[in-house]
Order: sequence, then C-alpha cells, then structure tokens
Amino acid sequence: MESVAEPSLAPVPAGPIPAGLRDALERRIGAGNLELPMLPNVATQLLDGKVAERADLAEISELLHTDQAITGHVLRIANSAAYGGSGRIQSIQQALLRIGLTQLREIVLAVAVQNGVFRVQGHETLVSQLWKHSAVAGAYAREIARSLRTNAESSFLCGLLHDVGKPVVLGLALGIDADLSDEMCTAVLDPYHAPVGRVLAETWSLPGAIVESITHHHEPTAAATHGPSVNIACLANLFAHLVLDRPDDEDALRAHPACVALNLYPEDLDALIAKRDDMLAVADGLTV
Repeated sequence: MESVAEPSLAPVPAGPIPAGLRDALERRIGAGNLELPMLPNVATQLLDGKVAERADLAEISELLHTDQAITGHVLRIANSAAYGGSGRIQSIQQALLRIGLTQLREIVLAVAVQNGVFRVQGHETLVSQLWKHSAVAGAYAREIARSLRTNAESSFLCGLLHDVGKPVVLGLALGIDADLSDEMCTAVLDPYHAPVGRVLAETWSLPGAIVESITHHHEPTAAATHGPSVNIACLANLFAHLVLDRPDDEDALRAHPACVALNLYPEDLDALIAKRDDMLAVADGLTV
C-alpha cells in the first residue's frame, strides 16, 4: 500500500473533555491499543480489484452467498428506489446485471461497514446520525467525481469512509468510561477520529486515496498525495453537513478552498445542491 502522511495526534485543548479521559484516550491511541473491527471476507475480496476482474457473474454470486446476511442486505438495497428499475431483483446475478459490479462493491462495503463498525450498543441514535452523514457524503463524493469526470467509485468510498474512525473512538471512550453523557460522547469524536480512522483503513489495507481522505478531509492541503480525492471527500463532508444539520453553511461551502482546488464553478455547486433529495435517497437506500 502507498505511504500516507500520518496525522499528528495534536494535544486537545482544555474544554469539555475531562483531563483524565483525554489523557487515557491519547495514551491508548498513541500506543495503538485499539480494538479494531475487521471487514468480512466477502467485502475484502470484492474490494480487491484483481480478484473482481477475474471473476465471472457465477463466481461473484457464489462468493456473496457465503455471507447470507450481506446477501440479503444487498438484494434489499438493489431493489430500493435509489438503485431499482422495473421488476424485482431476486438473485445476486440479477443485481449484477442491473447495477453492475462497481455499484455492487459499493453496496457490499456499505453493508459491511455499517454492520461491523457503526454499531455501538446504547448509543444507537448518535451512531445512526454518524452513518447517515457518512452515507450522504459518499453519495455526494460520487456525484462530485462524476461532474469532474474522475473515478466515481473510489470517490464514493473516500466520502463514505471519511468519518469511519468516529464510532471506533466512541467505543474506545465508552470502554474507558461507560457512563459518558451524550454531550461527552459527541465531544470526543472530532479530535481523534482522523488518526484512529487512518489506523483502521491501513489495517484493512485500503487504497492510499481512501486512507489520505480519512486522514486529511478536514485539512486537504496537508495531503502528501491524492489531493483531488481528499478535496472531494472534504467537499462531500461539507455537503453532508449542509443538507443534514447545517443549512446555514452554504456560503462557507461555496467559499471553501476545495472548490477552487477542484475547479468547481458556482453553477457546478448549484447543480450539486439541487441534487439534495437524490443524495438523501441514496443514503436511505444504503441504511440497513
């Protein structure tokens, strides 16, 4: 895997996070003492482009049927309004013929990540909000890439996974103090999710563009390589906030340096904002 600039674990200033919790989190993260979820074998093999290119429809169908939970979710999503066409899909081979291998891989990874990472017992509402944001960002990242005529699948994954470290940090914090308030659970996410997400992405051997997008989506200029991918993830994150929880941030989004870096004009941004309902529909379709 390509070398990726590692984010420094900058000291978190005094604020809502108690010093004891902050110090414990930083010790465990700095020491790499993390309990990281693993991707199912199905997702790992489908993400391996060389494996997918060699396989035919029957082989891919057989691979997916080794994980009935993922297969069921894939068929449901493929039949959703965001992906469906005329007639109901009843098999993986039909799904492949309708939506193609690229979108099938997207759906499989979305299902695997949601089931394996975005699950924190007792904090379902917060984690559901984190997933919705990630799914909308993935949809927007793919749409931005299409408008730029660049790799839409890679961009989708960069957007979908940009905050993958957040539920891991949440679980880590709750392991230190199981009685954290909802406010404290939210407070611990921002300072630590990028470095933890990078470790998770490297553990999964994800491509460098995805690792850098997870690492630097808040500071795309810090990316050593894969600048366009990181800027797309950065902008997709802003679009997700705009349509979900920060409706007053449109001016800030339009003025963001990522728009200039990607050579997006006001009319391009108008078109992307107008796709709000479509992006929400894709995110809803990806929710299991």
